[in-house]
Amino acid sequence: MIDIMFQKGSDKTLVRINNKTLKFAKVQGSYLLFSDIEGIKFSIAGILKEFPDLEGKGNEEILKVGKQRFMSHIESMNSEEEVKKYIIGDLRKHGFLPLYTQRKGHRIQRWQP
Repeated sequence: MIDIMFQKGSDKTLVRINNKTLKFAKVQGSYLLFSDIEGIKFSIAGILKEFPDLEGKGNEEILKVGKQRFMSHIESMNSEEEVKKYIIGDLRKHGFLPLYTQRKGHRIQRWQP
């Protein structure tokens, strides 16, 4: 299990990688509110940029197929470390700054760019 804490503006988001499953958490005060992939807001424009073959379909179908393709891409990766590198690289493109990572409850490692 790997936890990655991101910050964008004043918002903090935690991504938990456990084998091939992802959990996302919003930090609100001292609480973590976890959700799975269904609780995440995906941008339709971002999905269409990544998958142009979905152009012309309804918004709900675009979101559904985009989430399925994202999860199948994650499941095709070989290790948690590979998923971690992909998530950090992808979220950094969208302005999220990684603060730290933590592996299986061990000490926190501050992010070194």
